[in-house]
Amino acid sequence: MGSVHFLCPKCETRLAREAGQPPRPCDWCGVTCEVVAPFAGTLIERCAVCHHDQLYAQKDFNRTTGIALVVLGSIFVPWTYGLSLLGVTALDYVVWRMVKNVIVCYGCQSVHRGYAAAPSVAHFDLATHDRHVYGAAPPGAEEGHRQESGRPARK
Repeated sequence: MGSVHFLCPKCETRLAREAGQPPRPCDWCGVTCEVVAPFAGTLIERCAVCHHDQLYAQKDFNRTTGIALVVLGSIFVPWTYGLSLLGVTALDYVVWRMVKNVIVCYGCQSVHRGYAAAPSVAHFDLATHDRHVYGAAPPGAEEGHRQESGRPARK
């Protein structure tokens, strides 16, 4: 079942809409949220919240849990002669293979779960992220990237 998770535009409370659920006001502040999650099976090309067309795909895994596993494996290194890190690496690979991707909007950071991504949705790109957050990518970050017009970036 598909769903969209986003922040309320007024109080920034995390909200969720299941596929096909009608729009409703924010549960906390009551501001109108016109977000409707696309129906299941929809190919996601634009954000359901802000209608932005620049999206990226990432694994749907809690980062805090991942870091906690690495720290736990590191703590046991003296007693396991490094085998605990090998075990954490193997566990990480298994989880990476099992966990599905989610689609995230660069503009509003909304998360779309349970949907197929359009071919234009690539993995996270730091230069694109920095353009949305800071207005421009750091100097030199654009080297090797294509500009919006499809021409190679100037060097």
